[in-house]
Amino acid sequence: MTIDLLPTEQSTVHKTAYHRLSHLDAGTSRWWRPLSTVGVAVGLYIAMLVVVLIFAVLAMLIGPASWAPSEMFADPRNPADMLIGLGLIALMIPASVLGARWGGGTRGTIHSVAGRVRWRMLFHAAWIVLPLYTVVHTLAFVISPPEDFSWPSADFRTAAVLLIVLLLAPLQCAGEEYAFRGLPQQALGTWLRSPVWGIVLPVPLFVLGHGYDWVGQIDMAVFAICMGFLVWKSGGLELAIVVHTANNLTLFLLAPFSPSSLEQGTVSPLVLMMSIPLTLGMTAGLTLWISRAHGLGWLEPVRRQVPEAPSPQLG
Repeated sequence: MTIDLLPTEQSTVHKTAYHRLSHLDAGTSRWWRPLSTVGVAVGLYIAMLVVVLIFAVLAMLIGPASWAPSEMFADPRNPADMLIGLGLIALMIPASVLGARWGGGTRGTIHSVAGRVRWRMLFHAAWIVLPLYTVVHTLAFVISPPEDFSWPSADFRTAAVLLIVLLLAPLQCAGEEYAFRGLPQQALGTWLRSPVWGIVLPVPLFVLGHGYDWVGQIDMAVFAICMGFLVWKSGGLELAIVVHTANNLTLFLLAPFSPSSLEQGTVSPLVLMMSIPLTLGMTAGLTLWISRAHGLGWLEPVRRQVPEAPSPQLG
């Protein structure tokens, strides 16, 4: 089975990996393009944050006190906390896409080598990845429930929380993939030929964006490296978004049963015994799937295939 990509041409083609897509055009590969891309993306994100926070403050002032967000937006039983916490990260999607478009001059290449989101690949992977993570996380929760386990109230607030999670958790995960994998890989790939830089250098930023102790930071670093590898290997963000969503969605849906679950801090070393093998195993499985589907080696990525212009012939 081949996976939703541009068809292979019979004529000579130029093949370009995801991190080097800016080099398809001379105008998008200029040395200053990564700087303008990141600058526009950051500027747009800050502007959107300001707008959202203004509306959040207004909602706190005129809305019912029982629905006001908490100080750290970390109450998994509060719809406002979940809406703001997940929504603010989801804004990274339009900021990254428009940053690549307006600052980088590219159109669609931040999604994948196909120049768009490859929905067929995404949904094929989701049919396997989502159920697997759901079973693993749910079994771990049941076998070893958190100390503060308690049943949330069966009311509209809880229903609103679950609905917000179902709608925004995938967008929150996609936002992090666009910001921490897509933008850095293509920005650094404009300057550097090796994909290693784009995979490894953004890892500290992703780790520092989560407030865990050293155990949790190891987990975040392994996850970030694996997702960066999947982006390069598959030629796009789809598989990383699926894995990220599968991991986060179940945890967010279980969070109302543990009021402290969204507080980032100390992580038990036992957690690594489950999370790291799961991350590595899923990365290996998806790598094997992509490699077999496209007849690639393990360290050979899916590339964009562009027919080269034929050489002029003398008549």
